[in-house]
Amino acid sequence: MRKFLFASIPLAAGLALAPWAKAQVPVIDSSNLAQNIVTAAQEVQAVEQLKAQLTQLENTYSMFTSPTNILNMAPGLENPTIENPMPAANALAGLVGGTSTSSGAASTYYNQNHIYSPTDGSPESVQTNENAQPIANIEGVASSNLSGIQQRLQDLPDLEADIQSATSINQVTAINGRIAAESQFVQAQQAQASNLQVLAMENVQTQDQQRQEQYDEDMTNYGNELQAASGGGTP
Repeated sequence: MRKFLFASIPLAAGLALAPWAKAQVPVIDSSNLAQNIVTAAQEVQAVEQLKAQLTQLENTYSMFTSPTNILNMAPGLENPTIENPMPAANALAGLVGGTSTSSGAASTYYNQNHIYSPTDGSPESVQTNENAQPIANIEGVASSNLSGIQQRLQDLPDLEADIQSATSINQVTAINGRIAAESQFVQAQQAQASNLQVLAMENVQTQDQQRQEQYDEDMTNYGNELQAASGGGTP
């Protein structure tokens, strides 16, 4: 009996240790592992799509918010002689009145128009010499204005090139703003040309008025001289 008990002890121990030994062998669920791999790949793809959307959103935001320096467009137009070729308003009185000496284009016109300067010192001769100066000055101002228009026409195609190379809505908006600014310059120059034309017409009338006044003064002086010569003058 005792031998049987001792013999059954190892058998019972072996049976007790059998489940524990079996638990140490790893078990792989292939179907679950494949599903996890597919799920991980889908998550990676979703993250990449999200990154692409964010990049596109950043680019779109940049198109609307990134400042564009319109002064860098058509730099040839950034020239004071193009933006405002006319002289300062406070200088026009001297130019039109003939008290300002001609220079630049005005000097060229003066030399071109001039034939002879009377030197007898009579009022008529003095007036003739003075009237020659404003004519040349007005021609010189008009010539400078025309030169500014021609230079603007030469540089405006640069804005067309900027439109064709624009890559964002913001750039297109900036270019349109620059075109609007140039349009304002052109309109201002047209107004200046109209005012210059008025000044030229008024200068012609002024010269006619001066001649008439000079004639009236000469007639008055001549009448006084005749009256004095005939003894009718006041003692």
